[in-house]
Amino acid sequence: MKCRYKILAAVALSISLNVAYAYNNTGATHSCDRPIFSEFQPSPNKYNQSFSEFSLVASANTTPTSINVEVSLGGPKIHFSPKELIITTRATGQFEVRGKLDRPVEHGFARVSVTAHSKPGCEKSDGFLVRIH
Repeated sequence: MKCRYKILAAVALSISLNVAYAYNNTGATHSCDRPIFSEFQPSPNKYNQSFSEFSLVASANTTPTSINVEVSLGGPKIHFSPKELIITTRATGQFEVRGKLDRPVEHGFARVSVTAHSKPGCEKSDGFLVRIH
């Protein structure tokens, strides 16, 4: 009788292991190649006389219509949609993104944040701090 239980347990274990291997998701993973942002201007964390324009470069896999920039000056945030930004394609396929504030900031700090995606659900946010004195 004990032998039957051992055989039954061994069969049940082998079936459950096969079921587990059948649902292994190693072949079903979705790669997410997020955008990369670089060449921030004005240079991050360096002191500037004033701040009125910004620029950055987004990698070639970025969807340009998904690029949004937000400038925070400590109070209300200024939002730049893709239509309010100047987005040009470089020969390398990268995107140069430029924007201009309505009026220059003469002192304090500003945080420039950028968000974009390469494909839906594959989003990246980054940013930099601008010091003004």
